[in-house]
Amino acid sequence: MKKIFSIAFVAILVLATVSCNEKNGANTSSQLADSVSMAFGDLYGNGMGGQIKQDSTMKASEILRGMEMILKADTSNHSLMTGFQIGMQIMQMYQGIKQQYGIDINQKVFLDHFKKAFMADSAMSQDKLMELQQQIEPLLQRASAEAKAKDPVAIENKKAGEAFAAKKAKEPGYQKTKSGLVYKVIAEGAGENFTENDIVMVNYKGTHIDGKEFDSSKEPVPFNLKQVVPGFAEMIKLMKPGMKVEAILPAELAYGTDGNPVIGPNETLVFEIETVGVQPAEKK
Repeated sequence: MKKIFSIAFVAILVLATVSCNEKNGANTSSQLADSVSMAFGDLYGNGMGGQIKQDSTMKASEILRGMEMILKADTSNHSLMTGFQIGMQIMQMYQGIKQQYGIDINQKVFLDHFKKAFMADSAMSQDKLMELQQQIEPLLQRASAEAKAKDPVAIENKKAGEAFAAKKAKEPGYQKTKSGLVYKVIAEGAGENFTENDIVMVNYKGTHIDGKEFDSSKEPVPFNLKQVVPGFAEMIKLMKPGMKVEAILPAELAYGTDGNPVIGPNETLVFEIETVGVQPAEKK
């Protein structure tokens, strides 16, 4: 993109020079205008072509087709050109929502409502617009969660995780809470249970249900129980200092449908957790 911007900057300088010459009374012949056109064609064609060739997802012939549609439009029709600009902005909005939320905008539904609102006799008040805007984010979040839940990988992870947790819950020594957390005490601790207001020093190892490790502590690390996934916080509140457990967190108590860079959507996680104690007050 930097090269394209540089070319555009050069073009602006050339146009500025031409503009100054015209203001100074210089007349250009048709032949000279053709020379300028040719120079710009070579400059833009080579510069932008070089950039496009670096992107394997781009098809040069289709770029030319789209560009020519715009360039052949009636530029004197200001309303039509504004429509082109709005259309491009809306297309970018479609792409942004797809990329961020995984939602495909229904173009027909969008256009039906857009046209009705756009052609209305009176404009909506600013208060109503703000109210409408505030409704969109919760809708996006809900639609995004639904779309992610229908993802084949998320569905497979959920099934595998539920089967794994159900099997473990039937084995000797394992317990299951109302929330779905499954755990086994490896070593008993002593003292009082931790609370959500504690900063707890913890040794831990996290693995996928196939046993592959995705994270671990090399030494005790502090955990604010208000800032960890629900299943981790619930487990630690059931523990005492010096206690060690194996905890199985279903997806809804871990990272849900979102996952993260190392954890897939709807993954059930296994943690080995050992609590050392509460972080001293002077270190909080």
